[in-house]
Amino acid sequence: MSSVGSLTWAAVAAVLIPIAACGQSLERQVSAAGDGNVQFHFTARAGVCGNGRNSYRSADGGSYYNFNNGNDGDDSCQRGPVRVVVVRAGHEIIRLETYAGPLSPGPDDGKDLGAIPAGEASAWLLGVANTLEGRPAREAIQPAMLADSTVVTPALTRIANDPTRGRDVRSSAISWLARRRDEAGGVGSAAAQHTLDALVRSQDESETTRRQALSALANLDRGEGIPLLIAFAGESDGWVVRQAMSSLANSGDPRARQFIRTAIKRADLPDETEATLIRGLGNEYATPTDYRLLRDLYPAMNSDQERSAVISTLGAAGGSDNVTWLLALAKSPTESAARRRQVVSMLSRSDDSRVKDALKGMVER
Repeated sequence: MSSVGSLTWAAVAAVLIPIAACGQSLERQVSAAGDGNVQFHFTARAGVCGNGRNSYRSADGGSYYNFNNGNDGDDSCQRGPVRVVVVRAGHEIIRLETYAGPLSPGPDDGKDLGAIPAGEASAWLLGVANTLEGRPAREAIQPAMLADSTVVTPALTRIANDPTRGRDVRSSAISWLARRRDEAGGVGSAAAQHTLDALVRSQDESETTRRQALSALANLDRGEGIPLLIAFAGESDGWVVRQAMSSLANSGDPRARQFIRTAIKRADLPDETEATLIRGLGNEYATPTDYRLLRDLYPAMNSDQERSAVISTLGAAGGSDNVTWLLALAKSPTESAARRRQVVSMLSRSDDSRVKDALKGMVER
C-alpha cells in the first residue's frame, strides 16, 4: 500500500474508531464498575429543572417525585444536569432513579461515572428500555427523554411497535412518541401519527396498547389527531368506534364538538355510546345551544340509559332553562316513577329557592 493510502486509512480510522468506542463506552463503564450501584449525569434539555433530590419537572412531561427519597416540601426548580442512579443487585439492573437540578448524590448511590455526553446517555437508556424487562425497562425511558439535543423518536417507534416489550414500556414509548413527534432529525410528525394510527387499528394488539395509542392521538397539542378520531368513529370495528366516540366526547376541539352534535341524533348507535355522547355534549365545553339540543331530543329517546344521561347532564349543568325543564319533567304524568325520582334527586341539590318551593309543593300534594 502506498504511503498516501496508508495515511488516508489512518485518518479514517482515527475518526471511526473513537465514534464506535464512544457509543459503547457508557455500557462498558457500567459493566466494569463492579457490583452494586452506579451513577452518572448528563446535560438536560431546555425546560428541565429540579431540586436535585426528590423532585424535578419537564416542560413537556409534567412534574415527578422520587418517593424513595421522600418529599421534603422543597419545590425549588433549578436548572442543572440529569443524574441517573442505576440500582443493581450485583451486576443485574433492578431499577433506575432519576434526578435533575443541582448534583446531590447520596451515600448509597454508588460509583460515580461523572459527566456522560447526553446523546450517549440517552442511547444507553433507550437500549435498556429495549432489552430489559419490567421496572428498569419502564424507568429507563423517562431520563432518556430529558437528555439535551438527542433524537429519540426512532427508538421510541421501535419500542412502541415491538409486541415482545411489556405493556407499560410500550405505553410510555407511545406517549413520548406523540410528544416528541416534531423533533429535528426524528421520524417526523406524519410517521409518528401513522404509527399511532396503525396501533389503534390493529386487532392483534392488546386493548391497553390500542387505547394508549388512541389517547395519544386525542391529546396531540395542536389537534392533529381529531380528524383521525373522526375517521375511527366511522370504522366497522365496534371497539374502535366506542373508544373514538368517547375521546371525541371529552374533547373541546370545535371539530369534535360539531361531530358530537351530529352523531347524537343518530338512531343506530348503541345506548351506551349514545349516553357517552350526551354526557360529552353537556360537559364543560357546552353552550346553551347544546343544552337546548338535549332537551329537544329527549322526547324521541326510547332508552332509559339515554334519558337518564340527559337528566343527569342537565341537572349537573343547572341554569334557569334546565331547571324549568326538569321541574316540568318531575311533574309529568307520562314519566315513570323511577325517572321522576331521579329528577327530584337532581333538583334537591339545587340552592335555588324556586326549586325548593316547587319540590315542597310536590311533596305536600
